[in-house]
Amino acid sequence: MSSTFDRIRPEHGVHALGTFCFGLGTVHLLTEGTGFGTGLEAFVVGSISAFVVFTGRELRDRSISASGRWRVVRLGVGVAGSFALLAVAIWSIWLLEGDPTEFSFLLSFITALGAMVGVRGGLYAVESDERLEEAEDLSKLLTINHRVLRHDLRNELSVALGYLDNIETSDTPTETAEEARMIRKHLERILETTDRTRRVVSIWNADRRTAFDLTSLIEERVDRLRGVHPDVDISTRFTADCRVEAHPALPTAVEEALRNAVEHTPDDASITVTVRADRAGSAVVEVADTGSGISKFDVDAIESEGETPLVHTQGLGLWMIYWTLETSDGDLELAENRPTGTVVRMTLPATCRLGCEESGTPR
Repeated sequence: MSSTFDRIRPEHGVHALGTFCFGLGTVHLLTEGTGFGTGLEAFVVGSISAFVVFTGRELRDRSISASGRWRVVRLGVGVAGSFALLAVAIWSIWLLEGDPTEFSFLLSFITALGAMVGVRGGLYAVESDERLEEAEDLSKLLTINHRVLRHDLRNELSVALGYLDNIETSDTPTETAEEARMIRKHLERILETTDRTRRVVSIWNADRRTAFDLTSLIEERVDRLRGVHPDVDISTRFTADCRVEAHPALPTAVEEALRNAVEHTPDDASITVTVRADRAGSAVVEVADTGSGISKFDVDAIESEGETPLVHTQGLGLWMIYWTLETSDGDLELAENRPTGTVVRMTLPATCRLGCEESGTPR
């Protein structure tokens, strides 16, 4: 049953709506006789219904997100239903005035018209909204990259140039070697920053999805982290078996969340990774630590509309998580963990099956 449901696409919903309206026109033709007027009325309803079906085919080729396509379907059904209620109200007025005729044509015509208005108007409205959101996201991305280039790279280059000045005035090979080592260290940081910036841009530019089993993904990344940091106390808890279709960078985003937790967790703290399903059926991945937590500047930068001169992230890890979820129709939330620490909460549309499994590593 679930596999059949997974094959249902938004355009199928539009096709069903158009077919339903065409059915109303057919019922009108069969119940109101075979006169020329009735045939013409059925032709009008059928033409409008065919336009709705055509819009379903067009919807498949438009550059709109999956959630946006489903929004078009909901708008079409909602407006068609509202117009149908309007038709009933008009017919009720006619009934009270003693002329209760043409109900089937009124209902079929206005319902089909409402479906066409809802689907076509919804298509253009959703497309415009997403283009506006895309422009706002691009503006935020450019602002982030500009601040990284202006702040982080400038600082690293200033330090490296300072060590070069020391080399020019140094009299001992030992001091020169140490200065050269520090220069290499800061230049490698610049290389890492530019590489992470490129990866953030590539996440935003990519427009494709990959299927993931969250349980397997989390277990793999946690095992990898335990291998690198064997002394860190990491436990996992799976209360649901969730499968998602997300951006291909999702494994990297999960790894960044785990790395952030390790970097902000002292030796006597612990990390808990939870996979669960919320009330809406979405998959929720929570990485909770009991350490000092993520900087308030980083939290403000992620949650604000855009970075400001006084609010910027020291690294790009959180932005990689943010853009991965943003392009996967998901959400990122940074919350306080009681009594201490931070919870990185990642929510994704998913198909989940309830279950429970826990694991951990002793200190």
